[in-house]
Amino acid sequence: MRKVIYSILLSISWVLSYAQNRGYEKSIEIKGAIGLDDRTDYAFGLSMVNGYRFNDYVYLGVGVGYEYLKGLYYHSYNSIGKYSASSYDSKSTQNIIQLYARAKVNFTNAKISPFASFDFGNSFNLDSTDEIKMANGLFFEPAVGCDFKINEKQTFYFALGYSQQHYEYEFTHATTYNPGHELEKTSAGSLNLHIGLKF
Repeated sequence: MRKVIYSILLSISWVLSYAQNRGYEKSIEIKGAIGLDDRTDYAFGLSMVNGYRFNDYVYLGVGVGYEYLKGLYYHSYNSIGKYSASSYDSKSTQNIIQLYARAKVNFTNAKISPFASFDFGNSFNLDSTDEIKMANGLFFEPAVGCDFKINEKQTFYFALGYSQQHYEYEFTHATTYNPGHELEKTSAGSLNLHIGLKF
């Protein structure tokens, strides 16, 4: 009988503990990014993420953020003859709004808890033209990081991620046999550092 009562009490305690770690969570974070190719130089921004924690390990949220980015706007390549060639790049700064979903998995429920996350969403370039969008469209970012619990309501965290962003720029090529002008559609990769506070 004691074992049965003990098992029931243990189950109730586990359920209550589980329930306490569920619910609405919000966080605010800053981001800095370094481009890993010739499309983007750097970016920094601020975002807020709101979501629901299902237990100590699983969290799903939705984020909205602002990003200031410097990247490639125009690239030209000129080649006359076999040995004479030159290129020119024009860079531009852009203001971007990002909307995205975030999935996050913590590996422990300790005060210091490593995690992995994945963001997927869309960037809206406020300075884009009808012809040239630059960083505009779908993006995704896997990341790894660590939570540092301050108290029951606040947690400091950092994460290091790699993002891929749809990217467009103007490309002009003037060669002896194939001159032309086109809109280049590709992707831009960057290494991102996130520092945030959950409250």
